[in-house]
Amino acid sequence: MRGLRALITFAALVAACGSAGAVETELILGQTMPYSGPASALSAVGKVQTRYFQMINDRGGINGHKVKLISLDDGYSPPKAVEQTRRLIENDEAVAIFGSMGTAQNAAVQKYLNAKKIPQLFVFAASERFADPKTSPYTISGMTLFSTEAAIYARLVAEHTPGAHVAVLYQNDDYGREYLRSFKAELARLDPKAEIVAASPYEVTSPTVDSQVVALASTNANVFLNASTGKFTSQAIRKAGELGWRAQQFLPIGSNFVPTILKPAGLDNAKGAISATPTKSVGDPEWANDPAYLEWLAFMKKYYPEGDIEDQLNFTGWNVAVLMTKVIEACGDDLSRQNLMKQATALKNLALPGLIPGITVNTSPDDYRLITSLRPQRFDGERWVPMSGAMAAQ
Repeated sequence: MRGLRALITFAALVAACGSAGAVETELILGQTMPYSGPASALSAVGKVQTRYFQMINDRGGINGHKVKLISLDDGYSPPKAVEQTRRLIENDEAVAIFGSMGTAQNAAVQKYLNAKKIPQLFVFAASERFADPKTSPYTISGMTLFSTEAAIYARLVAEHTPGAHVAVLYQNDDYGREYLRSFKAELARLDPKAEIVAASPYEVTSPTVDSQVVALASTNANVFLNASTGKFTSQAIRKAGELGWRAQQFLPIGSNFVPTILKPAGLDNAKGAISATPTKSVGDPEWANDPAYLEWLAFMKKYYPEGDIEDQLNFTGWNVAVLMTKVIEACGDDLSRQNLMKQATALKNLALPGLIPGITVNTSPDDYRLITSLRPQRFDGERWVPMSGAMAAQ
């Protein structure tokens, strides 16, 4: 009996050791997404990313390590994001937070994560506060910053419409105010004769922005910076068209999607609008035979067949998941929080499959901006047509 008990004890120890080894070969990432609530459409990012890492694990993982992405619903609510992020760290033992959605949601957990030295990697929020290594060394954005994008639009205005009279529609929150502030500062630097003649804010709870557009159009401004989002962008484009206001319009990266933004606005109303982007556009003939684009389509067909291949979020979410994979690959067998942050802030001329050729990702311990160049493009009534090569924010 003593021999049998000893054998059972030994077997239990072996099983425990094997179990511990299995845990050590798995990297746990956490994120929060608005799977419910008013912004639930944005959760496409989380859906495509969880399926991406399922594919990675089916292929054997990364350097022999499986990656588990736990994606929880925060209802697009900052308090809920705090609750769920704490759960991910304290209960699920996530090594890092990856790709969580929303400015307010990420801001709500930023201090907590940095105090605990937990990487807050490639978040879906583009405020400068997520690219400030001095204040938040463990936080890095996964998007082109609002300030970078706005500066490039200011440069385009200064070069193509000198002495412009600019009217601005902007969302009355951190996004809209930061966008306007960056555009205004860069335009004043590049063209002191240019003038912002009117700037109208709107609330995200408003039913429409028609009255704001009517007021802006009455200024007869020859440039319209439409720094809005979602349905408000569509409304503003449509109303400007109905009013016959033919100012040169500029649209943000996140509001230039043909199927979901421009079609509801009326394609003719959007004709001539200018935007800029670092990424390939889904459904655009320019990328019909692009190997990387075809790779994404094959992934969607196998791992996310119910996903919409006309939704740019599904393409962008996949591309940022590839970026996370590159960082994990660079970590080798050291999947510590410190090494994840070290590798995420030491990216050099990294080409990603979703980026336009010539635009690369670069980071350093002193500069957390992923992308500082965009390709300007003009909408011809059917598709976005490149205006030039990549343009850098100065």
